[in-house]
Amino acid sequence: MIALTVRATGSARPLAYSWSVAAALLLALAYPISAGASVGLWPGLPPDGTPWDAPCETHQSTLWSIARDTERAERPLLDDDESDTFWTRRRKVLALNVGGAAAILGLGSIAWEHGSSSFAFENEGWFEHDTKYGGADKLGHAWANYALAVLYSRLYADWDFEPHEAALYGSLSSWAHTTLVEIGDGFSKDHGFSWEDLLFNTLGAAFAYARLLNPSLAESVDFRLEWIPSRQFRRGDRADPFTDYSGQKYLLAFKLGGLLQTDDPVMRALEVHLGYYTRGYVSGDEGTFDREKRHGYIGLGLNVTYLLDRLTGRRAWNLFDYVQMPYTYLPARHSFD
Repeated sequence: MIALTVRATGSARPLAYSWSVAAALLLALAYPISAGASVGLWPGLPPDGTPWDAPCETHQSTLWSIARDTERAERPLLDDDESDTFWTRRRKVLALNVGGAAAILGLGSIAWEHGSSSFAFENEGWFEHDTKYGGADKLGHAWANYALAVLYSRLYADWDFEPHEAALYGSLSSWAHTTLVEIGDGFSKDHGFSWEDLLFNTLGAAFAYARLLNPSLAESVDFRLEWIPSRQFRRGDRADPFTDYSGQKYLLAFKLGGLLQTDDPVMRALEVHLGYYTRGYVSGDEGTFDREKRHGYIGLGLNVTYLLDRLTGRRAWNLFDYVQMPYTYLPARHSFD
C-alpha cells in the first residue's frame, strides 16, 4: 500500500505527508495483513491472483471478478454478522472514513494552519501563465484523487462490497477526504478555499469511478503521472517530491489495442500520449530555468503493462497504468509561452 503516499498538491504544503501518515495508521488498524499475504502491492491482487484492473478480455473485468459468490451478493450493505472478527465491514468503513477525516483535521491544524483565520476563498486560476504553478497543480489534484479512489475502491472490494459499490464508495471516500482538506484550507491564513482545486478533485474521482465501472474504458485510456526528479530535488534543495512540478508530467495514454478492439500485438503494444507539464514555477527553479514555461505534447509510446505481461507473464500490479515509465515514448512538444 506504499503508493498511497503518491500525492501532487496545489501548494507547497505537504498534503501527501498527511495522507501517508493517515493511510499507514488506518490500514494498520482496519486492514491487518496476514503473514502469507502480499505486502506492498498496489493496487493489489484479487483473491484468485488475477491482476486487478486488468483488461476485460483477458481477465474478465477490472473489479467485477472480485465478486463471484452468491453469498456475497446477498449480503446487506454493512453486515455486522462477522462474529469471528472484530473488524466487521462497518468498522472498517468507519475506520477508513472517520479515522481519515480525523487525521486530516489534526494534521491540518498542525501543519497547514487550518483554523488560523475566518473562512475565505482563493482564486488560484487555471492554466494561465501567471498562475502559481501554471496549472500543473490542478492536474496533480486530479491525479491524486484518481489514484486514491482506485486504492480505496480496492479496499472496499476486499471488504466484500459489490463491484459497483466498491467503485462508488472508493471514489466518494477519496473525494470527501480531499474536499475536507480544501475546506480546511478555507480557514487557513496562508491558503484559502479554491473552487479550481475542488473541481479537479471531482474530475479525478469521477474518472476513476467511470474507469472502474467500464472495463472497455480502462482498457483504452489511462491517466498517468511521470516523475523524473528535478535538479533541485536531486541536489537536496527540494525535499517534497509531491510539489516537484519541474520534474513531473501528466498525461492521458490512449491504448490502441483497446481503442481499436484488436488483439494484434503491435497495436496492443502502442499508445498515443497527450500530456502537459510546466517548468520553472517552483521556488528554487531560477538557477535551472530562465523563465516559467508551460508545455503540451503528443507522443507515440509503448504500453509497458502489456509488454511486461507478454514477455514475463506479470503485469507489475498494473502500476504502469497509473505511473508513466520515462523514456518509453517519442514526444512532439509544443510550448505555450
